[in-house]
Amino acid sequence: MKLYHGGIDIFHEPNLLLGRTDIDFGQGFYLTTLFDQAKRWAVRRSTWKTNKEAIVNIYNYNKDSDLKYKKFDGYSEEWLDFIVLNRTSKNRPVVVTYDIIEGNVADDDVINAVDRYVELLRNGKVTRNIKLGLLDELKFAKPNNQICLKTATAIKCLKFDKYEVVK
Repeated sequence: MKLYHGGIDIFHEPNLLLGRTDIDFGQGFYLTTLFDQAKRWAVRRSTWKTNKEAIVNIYNYNKDSDLKYKKFDGYSEEWLDFIVLNRTSKNRPVVVTYDIIEGNVADDDVINAVDRYVELLRNGKVTRNIKLGLLDELKFAKPNNQICLKTATAIKCLKFDKYEVVK
């Protein structure tokens, strides 16, 4: 299976410790099955670092059935709870027992809704109806995908193929 990582660096050997802890699935190496999504992320990152080119790293992934794999199907309550837990961790990593986590991205289209939910949660104003309303709203978000490799064992299943400079 082909997987893509968009950014401004070439990663022949991904480093699990470079990522932040307070993002969707916590610290790990993030990939996607969608080339265009990796390209958008790479271009976005390159605009932050104006002297860097946008790069999509391309990998071959050979799934190991012994790995602990968590897949969130769509925007579910379980997905939302996990995203909120990680995004509010404030550099205190959330401990997980998975080697790989896959699911939807809380990207620009989604994160505003998630941020509103987190604010309501902090103020003790979340009801079941609010949570279900948010998930209903997310049904209309553009399809996306992210795969977070959390362990060195998972990284070993990834083989660097090539990279492409994108615009």
